[in-house]
Amino acid sequence: MATADDSLIEIHVTFGDQASAREAARAALEARLTACVNIIAPVEALFWWEGAIVSETETLAIFKTSSNNATALATFIAETHPYETPAIIRHEAAACNRAYAAWIAAETGKTAP
Repeated sequence: MATADDSLIEIHVTFGDQASAREAARAALEARLTACVNIIAPVEALFWWEGAIVSETETLAIFKTSSNNATALATFIAETHPYETPAIIRHEAAACNRAYAAWIAAETGKTAP
């Protein structure tokens, strides 16, 4: 397994539909802020909004990036997300195999370990 220094960061984000998730994923990939995005649909979200409990069908996107790009990726998502208050959840230093960590680093512009 990779150490914390060469582990990936995962950022989980929900979108209103698959098209929005794909658009965000492609833009982040083109900007080299992420190496891979998994898009999972549908997911059900239950949450408080404007004083009521709401249930919505959403799409979950899991962005995989290097620690060097995680803050820039989260900022990029926040600035381009269609939601007023998007859920952008950062999971620090996810342990993974070295080869995968090296691939994430290489694809996001960081020199592989």
